[in-house]
Amino acid sequence: MSRRTFTRRFKAVTGATVSSWLRHERLALAQRLLESTDQSIEWIADHAGFGSSVSLRQQFRDVLHISPLAFRRNFRGQTAR
Repeated sequence: MSRRTFTRRFKAVTGATVSSWLRHERLALAQRLLESTDQSIEWIADHAGFGSSVSLRQQFRDVLHISPLAFRRNFRGQTAR
């Protein structure tokens, strides 16, 4: 299957582009890890597929309008959804 066909079919099925879907999944994993572990932001960024902790922090700010540490403080030990 060509990349163009895959991209078109992916969007038809999910309603999102591949990049926005992937960003959402990475952020969701980072949120779960922040809520349920004591791992460092650097470890979480690496484990969730962000290139660096800087990238994780930027994505959190851009999409969720909160820093990873503030998110952890607010939601630690709570079920996220």
